[in-house]
Amino acid sequence: MDVSPPTTAPPTRGHTWALTVLTLCAFLLGTGEIMIAGLLPEIAEDAGVSLSTAGLLVSISAITIVVGGPVLAMTTARVRRRRLIAVLLMTFALGNALSALTSSFAVIAFGRVLSALPHAALLPLFLGLVADIVPPARRGTAVGMVSLGLSLSMIIGLPLGAALGQWLSWRATFAAVGLLALVAAGPMLALVRGPHDTPAADGGSGRLAELRVLGQRRVQTVVAVTILSAAATFTAYTYVTPLLRDAVGFDPSTVTLLLLLFGIGGTVGNVVGGRLADRSVTRAVCLGVLALTVTLPLLGAAVPVPPVAVGFLFLFGAAYYAVIPAVNTRMLDVASARARTLALTMQSSAFNLGVAVGGWLGGQVLAGGLPLRWLPVVGGLVAAVALVIAVAEHRGERRRRTDPAGSDQESTAPEGRTVSEVAA
Repeated sequence: MDVSPPTTAPPTRGHTWALTVLTLCAFLLGTGEIMIAGLLPEIAEDAGVSLSTAGLLVSISAITIVVGGPVLAMTTARVRRRRLIAVLLMTFALGNALSALTSSFAVIAFGRVLSALPHAALLPLFLGLVADIVPPARRGTAVGMVSLGLSLSMIIGLPLGAALGQWLSWRATFAAVGLLALVAAGPMLALVRGPHDTPAADGGSGRLAELRVLGQRRVQTVVAVTILSAAATFTAYTYVTPLLRDAVGFDPSTVTLLLLLFGIGGTVGNVVGGRLADRSVTRAVCLGVLALTVTLPLLGAAVPVPPVAVGFLFLFGAAYYAVIPAVNTRMLDVASARARTLALTMQSSAFNLGVAVGGWLGGQVLAGGLPLRWLPVVGGLVAAVALVIAVAEHRGERRRRTDPAGSDQESTAPEGRTVSEVAA
């Protein structure tokens, strides 16, 4: 057992370049997924469907990732990363181009399925590359940097997508994302060469051994917290544009700026969450989910007072994006290296299952006749359930760390990282 202090050496220039490429690609994937939130009213009008029906596009993408992610992880486990990433990026571009060329809701939905399948596989591959490139003691910060791409999609991608949709049309936003995917393929494929162009999973481990990882209680706990946190967030965020426009009373141009503010909050939360995860992973998860549990209901309560609502919108973004690097780092810690890609794919599926549940739950709230301001309140109740699970796991890890009988956990501690760091 390695109990030596972990390395704290700063990342090399090569590490920084690799993380920058991965962050930008994560930004593109995040924009492709989340841009729909800023375009729902326009898509609904053009496709001739209700707002709640258009909101199903969020759930369709999420369900595709939930189901398709694990299937892709199992069937492509022996494919070399470079070839796999090239095919996935081209498919992502194709799906967005297809959605851009039609006004049919069914065809738009099919395009979302095509773009969601690559998303299901690419983000786990990116995080797997992080685990290979960066020393374990800096894993939380590195995961936070790649996750920063997701929050940058809020700050830059979502507002720009919404603005482009208002200036030209929502189709222009889809077309732009598809084109950028082709541009991103160049630096991404340049990164995945030589020692990094390995199969997506360890060729020496069987599928049954990989699947056993999913039965581990700590893996299942991370998945549960991820699902509930995402569901809490997207119960409100799926309908954030009509919430800000119709309930709070902001005009469309101001809503675009407020989406930017949400993304700035996400960036702050992402950085804080990654640094907290380097110090104590389970505590970082608890703090992020606690912040989400508090800020969501307060956002709903602040709807009649626009300046206060703006403040809680910022805190909402910070809270949720603090959770992301924490739960992803936790998954990297508790999943064995031989099944890391599958475990991370399940993590991505968990997130998107939460997105689907949140989009559906928000639609049910509206269909039931409740006003838009109730969406974040309901989301806060869901977050409270996640908080109970996260706190129980944190306390359990602390007990196992101080209990000599719990030494079996040491075998699953990541290389270069002590048991106390994983459990703290």
